[in-house]
Amino acid sequence: MKFTSSFARRIGLAMVLGLVAVGCSSGRGRVSTPRNGGTPGSGGTGGSGGQGGTGEAPSGTGGTTGGAGGTTSGTSGTKGTGGATGGATNAPGGSGAGGAGGKISGTGGSAGGTTRGTGGSASGGTTNSAGGTSNAGGTRGTGGQTSSTGGTNGIGGTTSGTGGRTIGTGGTTGGAGGIISGAGGASAGNGGAAGSGGAAGGAGNSSFRFIVWADTKTGTADLTTESNQAKALNPPPNFTIYSGDLVESGFAAGPMATWKTAINGGTNNGMFDISFVVRGNHDTTDPASFAAFFNYDAVAATVGATNLTQQTKNLTYSFDYGNSHFVAIDVPDDATLITPAQIAWADSDLAAAEARGLTHAFLNWHGPIYPVAEHCCPSVPAVIDMLNKHPIVTATFHGHEHTNAHVRINSTRYPNCTHEFDEFIEGAAGAGPQTCQAGRADDCFGAKNGFAVMDVSGKTLTATIYYVGSTTPLKTFTITKP
Repeated sequence: MKFTSSFARRIGLAMVLGLVAVGCSSGRGRVSTPRNGGTPGSGGTGGSGGQGGTGEAPSGTGGTTGGAGGTTSGTSGTKGTGGATGGATNAPGGSGAGGAGGKISGTGGSAGGTTRGTGGSASGGTTNSAGGTSNAGGTRGTGGQTSSTGGTNGIGGTTSGTGGRTIGTGGTTGGAGGIISGAGGASAGNGGAAGSGGAAGGAGNSSFRFIVWADTKTGTADLTTESNQAKALNPPPNFTIYSGDLVESGFAAGPMATWKTAINGGTNNGMFDISFVVRGNHDTTDPASFAAFFNYDAVAATVGATNLTQQTKNLTYSFDYGNSHFVAIDVPDDATLITPAQIAWADSDLAAAEARGLTHAFLNWHGPIYPVAEHCCPSVPAVIDMLNKHPIVTATFHGHEHTNAHVRINSTRYPNCTHEFDEFIEGAAGAGPQTCQAGRADDCFGAKNGFAVMDVSGKTLTATIYYVGSTTPLKTFTITKP
């Protein structure tokens, strides 16, 4: 029995080993059916994804695409990957909650639900970036002759500024610019209130200063002194009027260069660049070269003069400055040399200045209308007839006689005179001095060379006479237009 029991055990072991060998060689054993880990989590409906932010039009699109992942819930009931996917997709959407995602709802859903779609608040519907059309108020007119920079109408909006008519600090010529300002916005632009060009001098400025002088010839030392004396005035002159006889014996490069140095004070003080000049009888040779020596377009630009009009280039011309008009006529000797064509041109030119609403007109040529000294006594009634038509005329300026003199031109001086004006003879910028003939001048200062300072302020002209080298005025005249 002992043998049998041992043998039986051996037989049983062999049978077991055989069965194992047979199972391994069959490829797949019939293992116990694994425990069904439960129905895979349905992954939820994948987060309704929600209404996707009811934000203004264009709301985020996330809501409509949210939650697709719920149908792909993870296996084994652990957190459904669909929940996470659904939530992430839902992020831009809006309020939808994430899918159940098996036993643990996907956190993506809840995150998506709290995250507002970027579409809504970002664009907030139609973004009115410009807040409507911003109207620049149009381009303000340059003010015609009257405003230098009164120019650009301030950013104003949609209705034109009414302030344009007050362009410049003054002058009757101030306002044309504002009339053509653009139809801008609800409030008028500031640009119309006061054109800065007027205040700076030139167009629109009714207060300014200029120098009147003439006749240097070889007396350049006195001209040098007078130039520096005039330049040192406070305020300094805006420009100068020089009435001929720059040199002694006609135009030539050397003497003209000497005169230019003298009028610049010997130190290039800039007076040449602001001087308007006419010829005298000592400047008559080579008029073409004389004219080419000057450039009144440049002078006008430098000083701010406007309406430069030239009958003969750099010889007979006119311009506006502030509330005044200046006429320079090429009459290189006695006034009797003025031509009918020049008289007609001056007549038309003065009429145009009056039409522009200017206050003063000043005429300038070499020989006096009413001589008082060594060139006495030609007469020019045709000039008086023309000037009678123009109440704008305030004064005339001349040289030729080497003195400093003032004459009131009226019917006592010229029987045909119906419009009175004042004549200043300032031919002592180096070539004098000379005295006046008895009874010919109202005022005469012939003891020394000298010059006159003219100050315009509104309707008033103030003329002050100085001797060379002296800062004490000899006399001051005040002339006020009616």
